[in-house]
Amino acid sequence: MLSNFIARHSGLALLVAFGLTGVWVLDDYGISTDAHLQRDLARHALDYVLGNVESVWSDHNRFYGVAFELPLLLTELALGLEDARDIHLTRHLMSHLFFLTGGLFCYLLARRLFESRLLAVLAMLLFLLHPRIYAHSFFNSKDVPFLSMFMICLYLTHRAFGNGNIWRFLILGIAVGVLVNLRIMGVVLPAAVVAMLLLDLVRVPEGRDRKHILSNMAVFVLSCAATLYAVSPGLWGDPVGSGIEWFVTLSDHPTSDFQLFRGEWFWSRAHHPPEYVPVWFSITTPPAVLALGLVGMSALVLRGFAAPMDVLRDARLRFWLMLVGCFVLPIVAVMVLSSNIYNGWRQMYFLYAPFCLLAAFGVHWTFSFFRGSRLRFSAYGAVGAGVAAVAVSMVSIHPSQQVYFTFLVDRTTPEHLRTHYQMDYWTTSMRYGFKHLLERHPSRSVYIETYLYSAWWNRYIFPAEDRHRLFLYRHGGEGEFSISDDHRPETEGAEIYWFKVYSNTIFTIRDLASARGANVDDAHRRIYLEATSSDGPIIDSHWDVHLMDGRLVYVRESCSVGDGEDRFSLHLYPADVSDLPETRKQSGFDSLNFDFQGVGAAFDGKCAAKIDLPDYPVERIATGQYLSREDRSWRGIWNMRAAEVYDAFRESRKSSAQPLISSVFDVYVDDGRLIYAKTLCEDADRDARFFLHVVPEYVSDLPEDRKEYGFDILDFSFSDRGGESDGECFAVVELPEYRIASISTGQYTSDGRVWSGRYSVAIADAVAAARDLLEKGVQPAVSSVFDVYIDDGELIYAKARCDATDRDARFFLHLDPVDVSDLPEERKEFGFDNLDFYLWEHGGESDGECFAVVDLPAYEIASMSTGQYTDDRLVWSERYSVAAAAAATAARELLEKGLQPAVSSVFDVYIDDGELVYAKPSCTDEDRDAGFFLHLDPVDVSDLPEERKEFGFDNLDFYLWEHGGESDGACFAVVELPEYRIASISTGQYTSDGRVWSEELEIGDK
Repeated sequence: MLSNFIARHSGLALLVAFGLTGVWVLDDYGISTDAHLQRDLARHALDYVLGNVESVWSDHNRFYGVAFELPLLLTELALGLEDARDIHLTRHLMSHLFFLTGGLFCYLLARRLFESRLLAVLAMLLFLLHPRIYAHSFFNSKDVPFLSMFMICLYLTHRAFGNGNIWRFLILGIAVGVLVNLRIMGVVLPAAVVAMLLLDLVRVPEGRDRKHILSNMAVFVLSCAATLYAVSPGLWGDPVGSGIEWFVTLSDHPTSDFQLFRGEWFWSRAHHPPEYVPVWFSITTPPAVLALGLVGMSALVLRGFAAPMDVLRDARLRFWLMLVGCFVLPIVAVMVLSSNIYNGWRQMYFLYAPFCLLAAFGVHWTFSFFRGSRLRFSAYGAVGAGVAAVAVSMVSIHPSQQVYFTFLVDRTTPEHLRTHYQMDYWTTSMRYGFKHLLERHPSRSVYIETYLYSAWWNRYIFPAEDRHRLFLYRHGGEGEFSISDDHRPETEGAEIYWFKVYSNTIFTIRDLASARGANVDDAHRRIYLEATSSDGPIIDSHWDVHLMDGRLVYVRESCSVGDGEDRFSLHLYPADVSDLPETRKQSGFDSLNFDFQGVGAAFDGKCAAKIDLPDYPVERIATGQYLSREDRSWRGIWNMRAAEVYDAFRESRKSSAQPLISSVFDVYVDDGRLIYAKTLCEDADRDARFFLHVVPEYVSDLPEDRKEYGFDILDFSFSDRGGESDGECFAVVELPEYRIASISTGQYTSDGRVWSGRYSVAIADAVAAARDLLEKGVQPAVSSVFDVYIDDGELIYAKARCDATDRDARFFLHLDPVDVSDLPEERKEFGFDNLDFYLWEHGGESDGECFAVVDLPAYEIASMSTGQYTDDRLVWSERYSVAAAAAATAARELLEKGLQPAVSSVFDVYIDDGELVYAKPSCTDEDRDAGFFLHLDPVDVSDLPEERKEFGFDNLDFYLWEHGGESDGACFAVVELPEYRIASISTGQYTSDGRVWSEELEIGDK
């Protein structure tokens, strides 16, 4: 009875067996390099969902799917897990269980496809017994869940097309939305579903069936899109824009690294061998599965070509060909587009979902081919032997199935694989190196030296009492043991342990302390005393950092071993980038990140850590400490060249130098350099980027690519040009050799500008000219927010108290010439000259006052209009006419003569010596802005200009500023009358709302 039950429920029994095995071996697998990144991804998303942050994370990681990571994090929070081991083991268990769920759906789908329990069990075995994928199912929470979800969606697709039920298409759409969230490559499945629905539309006639298909398509597409949006917080802010960016970004992944393939290294984004994925798939997929899958695909393709109309009529054949497309088309797309695939083919693991079903079809076809023949038993045996061989191979290399290779590549020659392909790229096998050392030294701390920070994550798989006995040293430190992986030269020392798979070294452990006879704590006690008795630190922060004899020494007055849980970052910038290792040249700096736990030692309440610098000359250092990936406790920058310049400036000239710009940073000019200085350094100063725009006196001095903009951009980051000394922040920038007219500089972050300041070389001239005029008692031509003076062919702007608007707003200056022909050719059609400018272009700030000096053109000016404006509004504006002085003089002479006005109204109007003189004792804004109308009736119409004869009068309308202006609060205008005899005059003022005043003056034959 038990055997009958197992036979009827073989899929479930197999699943339980695999589940129990997974729990048994759960603790055998290490932690991947990306595990903490995936947890951070879920935490960011949860913060965003709960409204704890304004936006999702800023880099491309926001486009990674969280449909699987969020449940992992929520489970962790629901269970109240705090210990690192408990967290990671729980993540491993849930990831593996979801992998087994994919295996269950593989079984269910195969039952529907073959209607055979035996073939369904075989398909399930093929799915679960892929060595690499099996190992990844524990520690890979992104690629393997995507594979399982792909298999689930294939099952739901077959069910949906089985009876066309609209609710099944709704469920399918929801599942596919989750699938696409997990990885962008999931779009291959909704494309396939829509394609098959379109084929159904072609197949069925007009009528009810067609409407039903269209309804299914609409429900599927809408539910898929809605689900994708719901589970993708990165799309919430701007679904369309973020969706396009998401697709473009992840279609060609921005992350890149050097990859070893067929014995050669290549940069994955720069040059990607087209055969990369097919070769990796072939040499890491069990040979029996590979052969059966190729047989199944070939049989299906040949059948499709033999009877192409069957593709329309036969739903079962159409589904099988869809599986072929889901396997082949992504590979072709990657090859054609040279997509950025790395770390073997893990990003393409989803291909195995359709492939294992195709392999099961290959078994079905083979059995059918040999049906009735004695060879069918040989076929059964061959398939069984192939599956058994895979199982044996997995057991033999446990727990390193992630480095499984088939006999299609040479795995017997010692170290051949190691030198031709990447093996344990996520360093999860390093768990066994740590385990070996802990077992070898069960009751004391173990000091390990390695350059692989990624391996250090494996310590979290151990209980707290064990992992706190592990201390990490960077390569070149004074650890007791050295661990190196399969691609680096071994550290010299006594070899004690080799970890190999297929006669290929994954990593080695070498004994250093026995050869050196070093005592770690004593060594760090000595280095602490040497550092604290030497010259001051190059970085003075939470930790003091000293540069001593080609090494960096970190010291702290009070700390504990618990600080070892915090991560230190250390980036070294060489004087010559070519000195960097090949894998770091692209970034331009060397990354030597480490933990204090092991790099240093705690003693007598003090701490010291030592890092040996590389042999190449180091120009700049950026270092700090991180409590978590988001939270940094401190950071320091040191720049050798900038420090030398700033120290010399501070000692000899800073006390007497006046800053060009005084803001968050004081900015000085010294010996062809700009020197930025701030008394108290903060993280914001180190992180924000500086902008520096330099305007030359002659644009021709600019580099060719900058001439069209009219200024040079010399932006820089603090780590590029800056440093710290005695708590001060400083940066040094070499100025170009050409003559500079002005400088604009400041700091900004992704959130906006922090501070800005401008300096103009013309400020000294502007200040001197303005103060000279004030001393002479010269009256301004315009008096407003700025007083504007005219003196010796210059306009001088002055304001007693400068504010931010004055520094940022733009000045407009429009000049009306006496003769339009004097204007430059490009301005003649407008009738005025445009000399708009910013304050910093022609002046600047001095002692809180704002000044600017603008040279006027050589031609004779009739009037000008000037003021300030921003993007939002006009700040102020004034008009000035050169005729104002003449008008004021003429009017005052008439008043002195006692001449009576010909018209007495809002303005008094006088007639004298062929001129009309307008005068008003107290000027208003209306007078300044309203237009004057002036109509002249001649005695003889034939005297009028040709264009006016048809009207019978002359029109000499004007604005006040065209023929006069303001002087001592009074308004004046003088208009020359024409030479012909005038019978009468009509004049007054008007606005857009109507006439202000008007008067008629009869002259007769006078």
